[in-house]
Amino acid sequence: MFGTIEGILTPLIDTFKVRKEFLTVGCCVLAFSIGLLFVQRSGNYFVAMFDDYSATLPLLIVVVLENVAVAWVYGIDKFFEDLKEMLGFTPYRFYYYMWKYITPTLLIVLLCTSFIQLAMKPPVYSAWIQEEAREQEVFFPLWGVVVCISLMVMAIMPVPVVFALRYFNIIDDSSGGISTVAYKKGRIIKETARPGEDDDASLIQGKSPSEAPSPMPGNSIYRKQSGGGTGGNEADTAPNGRYGIGYLMADMPDMPESDL
Repeated sequence: MFGTIEGILTPLIDTFKVRKEFLTVGCCVLAFSIGLLFVQRSGNYFVAMFDDYSATLPLLIVVVLENVAVAWVYGIDKFFEDLKEMLGFTPYRFYYYMWKYITPTLLIVLLCTSFIQLAMKPPVYSAWIQEEAREQEVFFPLWGVVVCISLMVMAIMPVPVVFALRYFNIIDDSSGGISTVAYKKGRIIKETARPGEDDDASLIQGKSPSEAPSPMPGNSIYRKQSGGGTGGNEADTAPNGRYGIGYLMADMPDMPESDL
């Protein structure tokens, strides 16, 4: 349950910048209130309704859209380059054909068969007939059908809503509005230097030795050692007393909690 709650809280906190404590309490109270529906004598019927119509078909639709978006919209070649940069090696070519051709084809076939089955067989549930002491499939009443359709629509609704907001520029990343998260790709600093050159400063600045303007490191790399002397001519040093290799961090005051 902790993983489920964090999966709900993290995008909301990153988007709306709200207090995590209040949002956690609100989500837990809401989930507890909805859960009271499932502990009634008829709660098993509601559990079956939510399980059959809020997760199965909507989840399949979301997976198909994710696969198509990554393999065809974003591009499987770009995705492979990203994987190579993150993993350090190129995945097997087998995954290329699976993600681009085989997996979306099988998912679309499965989605079509699910729609056909849903159209041919109206929503039913297994009811316990006490007089006959057996279970029997019973059609949902009208309000039950409305609830089943509402569950499917609400599970899929974020996809077209966010697409419309992005397409019509209602949410603009460049304006610093909601759901704006800044990412900066880092660079690998090679610890190689030409013979006879001081490579410490060049590594600190993230440049090759030939591009280094000065052997002195920048003021923002390390803090000064406390109690290391007096006067204003102290050099910024690493914790070991020598110029060390540091990481150049981007100035991102509003870093999302998920990136910490």
